[in-house]
Amino acid sequence: MKKGFAYVLVLCACGGTGDTTIDGGDDSGSNNDVVHNNDVTTNDVTSNVVVTQDSPSDVAPFNPANVSGLVLWLEADVSSSITLATPDSGPQKVTKWADQTSHANNALGLQQNFARNPSVKANAINKLPAVHFDQNGVSVNTGQMLTVTDNTDTSLQWGTGDFFVAVVGDFDNNPSGTQNTGVGLFYSKAVFAGSNTPPVGLYLYGNLPTSTTNPSVGMIFSTSNTANDFVTTTNAYNNGSAHLFAIRRRGATLDLLVDGASVATSTSNTVDVTAAKSNVRIGADGDANIYRLDGDIGEMLAVKGVLSQSDEAGLVSYLKAKWATP
Repeated sequence: MKKGFAYVLVLCACGGTGDTTIDGGDDSGSNNDVVHNNDVTTNDVTSNVVVTQDSPSDVAPFNPANVSGLVLWLEADVSSSITLATPDSGPQKVTKWADQTSHANNALGLQQNFARNPSVKANAINKLPAVHFDQNGVSVNTGQMLTVTDNTDTSLQWGTGDFFVAVVGDFDNNPSGTQNTGVGLFYSKAVFAGSNTPPVGLYLYGNLPTSTTNPSVGMIFSTSNTANDFVTTTNAYNNGSAHLFAIRRRGATLDLLVDGASVATSTSNTVDVTAAKSNVRIGADGDANIYRLDGDIGEMLAVKGVLSQSDEAGLVSYLKAKWATP
């Protein structure tokens, strides 16, 4: 598994000067300590105990792979995780975006129609590559998308339990467009039983699909079409600037988070979002003809089950620092 990045800030109030010691890992009093000029040692005048503050270089980097319950991890800056194919004309297209977890939840393109697959955009976010979705990738009627097959290991079937999905991306969907182009889909896994039956499952949209002719500006996260399961904000993010968008269910609470902060919340009816046999859709819905994202995705992670607050803080810090989001 690829290592994560270390972004650690250590603050201390210190006294004294000169070389200091870093504990060698043995608390038995043996001479395993080594001289380390970057650490700061202070003398506790009450107990005469030497207190050693580890330097940033002594702290292990945060690695998302160590997060319990991580079931999906797509990284656009890992070139080996992306398989490209060349259509008859135009740029290379993504046919496979490999999952970095052991669940093999790979995001796949359409093998028979490369034009409906996204491409890789260099220097897209913080000078790193991202997967780019063109809402008019084929024609004015069709966008681009990837799908993750609902595997037999049920890792993407989350029931009524907790979950956390984070996406680093940007979008520039014009809200004056219809639901086809005015709304961009980042993540969806839902069951549509029929035209008169509300979908049940999980979805995160850029802009709000509240009208077929003029979607409202903002973001929406929902687990169903039940009123209490909609979490919306009218803050406009459809300007092509990258953000860390995240959705979370913790107990009965649904949260929409942007750049690590909750911007909207709701009390959920604990809807079952298993959506068995329904694939995850990224970049568009339907046959890539509706909710077509006009933007980039640099990284996507999903956690099934309870995510500890420390792991969530670590994931947020890791993603924000890596992609230089606000």
